[in-house]
Amino acid sequence: MTIGIFTAVVTEALSFLDSGAVKLSGDGAFSVYKLNLGRYDAVLCCPPSVGEIAAASACQLLITKYNADVILNFGVVGALTDKTSLFSTVFVGDVVHYDMDTSEIDPLPVGRYECFDDVAVECDKALLKKALSVCNIPVVRCASADKFVSDAAKKTALNANYGAEVCDMESAGILFTCKFNNIPCLMVKCISDSLIGGADEYEQNCVKAAQNFMELATEICVGL
Repeated sequence: MTIGIFTAVVTEALSFLDSGAVKLSGDGAFSVYKLNLGRYDAVLCCPPSVGEIAAASACQLLITKYNADVILNFGVVGALTDKTSLFSTVFVGDVVHYDMDTSEIDPLPVGRYECFDDVAVECDKALLKKALSVCNIPVVRCASADKFVSDAAKKTALNANYGAEVCDMESAGILFTCKFNNIPCLMVKCISDSLIGGADEYEQNCVKAAQNFMELATEICVGL
């Protein structure tokens, strides 16, 4: 089995790069590395930009060119409630792409894709169950869009409107790409900025929040 690993920015990938990852060539603007996760071969991809489109493109590259059988995403996220503490680690159970809005031409609510049954799109249940068997951490809903959310009132509104506990700028692109390719994905997130924290808190905490991702990936792979 080949494991595809996606991180949105290099700071989220540092623990993987420090583990002896070897950079590959010939992938355009993408930075791609080969490494080992326990008994599995893994390929890590970092895109040239943050956001849903870059995330989707990176995951498609891992699937199409490197034949990834599963995608593992590691990233930092913002908390949408005061119950989610800084540096806590969570699995994403489902995702709401709250930027999606075709309500002016059809009866679908904001955030709903016609190809999915609900506004909240579930991650792979079987893969999540395996991960939980070796790493028992909370499972949350992620609100995802091409927006960095720092205002506490906006964060609270996302929680109230969609029941999401965290937010980021990549999870919808990751999950939907994997869904469309029938590839399971698992998303592991660490809180870098609190409900009342913003860009400054994110900048201050990003590296620390991502420092254990390689260790977590190795632990998770025991259950695969």
